[in-house]
Amino acid sequence: MSNSSSSKKIQRGRPHQRRAPPGTSEDPDAILARLPVGTRDYIRVVGALLKKFNHQHATKHKGVSFDTMLDRQRFLAAFFRELRRHTQFNNLDPRQLANRHVTVMVARWVERGLKTATIHNYLSFLRTYAGWIGKAGMVLPPEHYVGSDSPHAHRKQVATEDKGWSAKHIDIKAKTAEIAAFDPWVGLQVEICDAFGLRGKEARHFHPHGAIIPREQANPRDAEAFPEAEFFVQVRHGGKGGRARDVPLTTAAQRELIERCCTVVAKGMYVGRPGRTSEQNQNRFHYVLRKFGISEKQLGVVAHGLRHQLVNDEYERDTGSPTPVRGGDVRPIGDALARERAASRLGHSRLQVVSCYIGPQVRGPEGTTQATDGAAAREVP
Repeated sequence: MSNSSSSKKIQRGRPHQRRAPPGTSEDPDAILARLPVGTRDYIRVVGALLKKFNHQHATKHKGVSFDTMLDRQRFLAAFFRELRRHTQFNNLDPRQLANRHVTVMVARWVERGLKTATIHNYLSFLRTYAGWIGKAGMVLPPEHYVGSDSPHAHRKQVATEDKGWSAKHIDIKAKTAEIAAFDPWVGLQVEICDAFGLRGKEARHFHPHGAIIPREQANPRDAEAFPEAEFFVQVRHGGKGGRARDVPLTTAAQRELIERCCTVVAKGMYVGRPGRTSEQNQNRFHYVLRKFGISEKQLGVVAHGLRHQLVNDEYERDTGSPTPVRGGDVRPIGDALARERAASRLGHSRLQVVSCYIGPQVRGPEGTTQATDGAAAREVP
C-alpha cells in the first residue's frame, strides 16, 4: 500500500494522535518547559497537558475513549477561559489551579442552574486534571463546595420517577413513524433503541448483517441470563468502554426490524446515513429528535428514555409486578433475577445501576426483605 493511500485510510477514522518524540519541538514536556509559569498563553499550556495525559484513564492503567478525550478537552478549555475572563483570576496559569479557583467556579455553576450530575462530572474532570499537574487529591467531594445540605451534594443513585416515553403519554410507534417520515435513517435508529434498549450511539453504529447469532455463540453471561432465548443479537459497537454484549431476540418484530435494516445497509456497514461521519450522524440524530419534541424541555423525554422504557417493561413481564418507579410497593418474587436480566440487557456489570432505571429494591409485604424465588422467575417466558 502506498504512503498516500495509507494516510487516506487513517484519515477516515479517528486514530490516536501520534505522540511527538521526547525533546522535539512538539513534545509536550518541551512545550511546557518553554512556557514560564504565569504565561498569558494558557491555551498552549492546556493543550500540552492534554497531549501528554488525555489518553490516560484517571485511575486505571488503560486508555480512554475518544468521546472521553473530547469531553475533557472541551471542558478544560471552557473552564479556564471562563475562569480567566469572568472571575478575578484573570492571569491564572492552568498549572497553578488551586481549590479557591474550583470553589469560585462551582458557585458559578450552581448560580447558572447546572444539574447535579453535570456538576459532579465537571468535578470529576478537574480531579483527573489535578493529578496531571501533580496535585492529586486537591479537588474535594462536591459537598465541600456546595454544602452537605445542598441538593447538589449527592447524585441520585436511584430512580424516583419513570423516564420511559409512555410515562409522558407518548405513543412510541406513532412518534417513531413521524421521525422516520422525515429522516428514515434516524427513524431506524430510534426503532433499534426501542426494540433492543440500545443507547443512541449503539443504534447508530449497529451492524445488522450477521447480527443474529444462535444461543451457543452468545456471550455466556448473557446466554445464562436468558435461558429461554434461542437467538441473540450482537451489540459490538458504540458501547460504554467498548464493552460488547448480546441481547435476546424474542419477537418476530425484532427480527423483522433487523431484516429491514439489512435491506438498506450495505454489508459491513452500520445504521447511519452513508457518506456521513460518525459525528455528523450523531448531530443529525439529536437534531431530528429535537425537531420532533424529544428533549427534556419539550416533551420531557430523551432517546435514552427508550432504555428506561424497555427495562421497566421487561421487569414487569419477568415478575408480573410493576417496578418501584411505576408504583410497585412490594418486592415481588423474582425481583433479584429480573434485576440481573435488566443489567445484562443494559450492558452493565454493576447490578446497582439497574436501580437508576427501575428504582430501589422495596421491602416485602410484612416489612422484611422478601426472599427471591429464582426458580419461579426462570419460568417466566
